[in-house]
Amino acid sequence: MAQKPSSRTHRSRPDDSLNLTPLIDMITCLMFFLLMFASILPVVVIDAPLPKVAATAEEVKQAKNDEAKMEVMVSINSKGFVVKSDVSPEKSLPVGPKGYPYDELHKYLVGLKSKRPNSKELTLVPADDTLYEVMIGVMDASRELYKEDPGYQALSPEIAKKPESQQFNRLFPEVSIGGV
Repeated sequence: MAQKPSSRTHRSRPDDSLNLTPLIDMITCLMFFLLMFASILPVVVIDAPLPKVAATAEEVKQAKNDEAKMEVMVSINSKGFVVKSDVSPEKSLPVGPKGYPYDELHKYLVGLKSKRPNSKELTLVPADDTLYEVMIGVMDASRELYKEDPGYQALSPEIAKKPESQQFNRLFPEVSIGGV
């Protein structure tokens, strides 16, 4: 049966699909700002290598025979620090009312360094809930000698400006993160 001309429609139906053009325009505008601010944000890299593993039998023998080296391990948890070394008994440094005892840790590490001055390595073993700021505080306390520490060498201004000055006044400069 044929339909009447009045019941037929010649109008086109609107498109039911989703219009993504405004979304793409918005993302394009946001990308400019995200890329611009990404170059402004400071990115800091901390030099903290993983613990070293001997690859050859000769390296294993050298590691065992080296009397000048000392293994120092600092465990970090919510209760404080536990320092273990092969030249001294285990030392616990609990968290006090002012927070983590970074100064006590530094003094204890200076005492360990005086027993074996050629030792350079320290391993941090953080607990899973350890904050990033706490790890940075431990690294700061263990890398450099302070002016009041025994063994601190005052540098002349000529030497202080040169790259060679980095070898002076080091406590445990090679800090690695273990137990990760």
